[in-house]
Amino acid sequence: MKNRQFAIPALLLSAMLAGGCALVERGEPRAAIHRIESRPAANAVTTAHPLATRAALAMLERGGSPVDAAIAAQMVLGAVEPQSSGIGGGSLLMIWDAASGTLTSFDGLAMAPAGVTAGLTVDTDGTLLPRTRAQRGGRSVGVPGTLPALKAAHDRFGRLPWPALFAPAIRIAEEGFPLAPYMHGMLTADNAARLHPDLVPLYFGADGKVLPVGTVIRNPAYAQTLRRIADKGPQGLLDDGGAARIVAAAQRGFRPSLMTEQDLRAARAVERAPVCAPFLGYRVCTMAPPSHGGVVVLQILQMLEALGVKRYDFDDPAFVHQYLEAARLAQADRRRYVGDPGFVDVPVDALLSGDYLRQRAQLIDMTRANPKPAPGHPAAPVATTDSDTGDQGPATSQLAIADARGNVLSMTTTINLNFGSRLMVDGYVLNNALNLFSPAPQPGRRIANQMEAHKRPSTAMAPSIVFDPAGRVVAAGGSAGGPYIPGYIATSLIEMLANGRTPAQALARGHVSGFAPMNRVRVEQGTAAEKLLPALAEKGHEVEVRSLLSGQGFLLRREAGWLGASDPRRDGVAEGW
Repeated sequence: MKNRQFAIPALLLSAMLAGGCALVERGEPRAAIHRIESRPAANAVTTAHPLATRAALAMLERGGSPVDAAIAAQMVLGAVEPQSSGIGGGSLLMIWDAASGTLTSFDGLAMAPAGVTAGLTVDTDGTLLPRTRAQRGGRSVGVPGTLPALKAAHDRFGRLPWPALFAPAIRIAEEGFPLAPYMHGMLTADNAARLHPDLVPLYFGADGKVLPVGTVIRNPAYAQTLRRIADKGPQGLLDDGGAARIVAAAQRGFRPSLMTEQDLRAARAVERAPVCAPFLGYRVCTMAPPSHGGVVVLQILQMLEALGVKRYDFDDPAFVHQYLEAARLAQADRRRYVGDPGFVDVPVDALLSGDYLRQRAQLIDMTRANPKPAPGHPAAPVATTDSDTGDQGPATSQLAIADARGNVLSMTTTINLNFGSRLMVDGYVLNNALNLFSPAPQPGRRIANQMEAHKRPSTAMAPSIVFDPAGRVVAAGGSAGGPYIPGYIATSLIEMLANGRTPAQALARGHVSGFAPMNRVRVEQGTAAEKLLPALAEKGHEVEVRSLLSGQGFLLRREAGWLGASDPRRDGVAEGW
């Protein structure tokens, strides 16, 4: 039976999308919440949707930790922003616990099942499949890892009971929420109803067209799933036939999944030590492999400092050229060396060594672009060759949360491409994370990010936390945006740490990215960054003008408290009290 929808009054829609909705939980939060773009707060949250931000703030007001708040926010995002993340995907969490002085991270990436082929485009009989078709449907689904990671973090750092964290999302899924502009825009593409058949009952009308912005959407199946998880923990996703329904859903599409119920029940999060490096007196900490994004961010920042940059000015073509060349060198390294450390020896310490990065920085020609930068040799030779990750789109979401006790969380969460595999089960969308593995290697060769049983694919996601020279947290955040994520993060950190910008100022800047395919440069359409085109082209950069939907979220601490912002290109909001 189709989900019932009706048009929401314009004034109510405005209030909900501005963060004033009471659907999070009746009467809560009660604190004097305000936007924190220019007015600091002791407790601060930024997410990609107002309802998720309010759910997180409600948990903080009850005395919950940032981990509690992040769980509540993620469950809400699974309802209101299912194109980007949810319980059918994977997540990376970085957590600072002030009481113990502990910084740690949890890797909850979706991973390959036990049954795999040499690559996503290699069928079980060895024939090659067209990538445009293989990237969606059952064969692309990885074993979801978000719930195991959230539960592991809650067991360590949670303060509120697990079931209480699901109440806002259950209420929103049952009572309804307005269809937001960002998701609506994705569903208005040509042939959207044909390409997303599982989504038609929720988001499309009888005429086959996506429902208008502001239409109230109800998802009772998702609410029922959340009730099971609230009662039983992550096992609740799989009990009462849930695992069988996931496997059955993943049989649909171009090729059926090779995933089994045993794969689903064996999913575990991995706690990892973050990787850190200096930048302008700060200590920037981010995700370790299999995130390649963290390594790339730290390499870019250290190479720029090694060049002796005087002005980190993104309006200056000379500096932007240096930035782009550093990004290309870092990309070359990660293509050669970064994969799941459970399967490949990633020389992280050597890749982030100051001496090594000073040598890499010396390769930058100040007058001409290097069209084909080669990887360096940071350590003993490894038995891998160059590769690339697969397709990761902007369908990712970023949360950053800080409380008045000094605890801080940064979390990046995804189902990979928009609407993942385009398969829905029990009210949530399944990921297509197996796209993130590199194409199958040539016979006799090995690459760091090749697909293997139980392996986690390399990802650009890189939730980050920054410390000042006194060891105090001063910034936290990250970004969505697929392969462009490391550049978005590095740019915003430079703007905040080197140039004194607020998060709102940093996130509003037009993007210039060196992470496009074939080492091209992309500048954001309709922004001041377009002025850089002639000067960059003169230096030999192949420049394209494109829309770049980043999806960043950052918090920055000032003496009076936390400032924060959510990316203006999406529907989010940063609030606190």
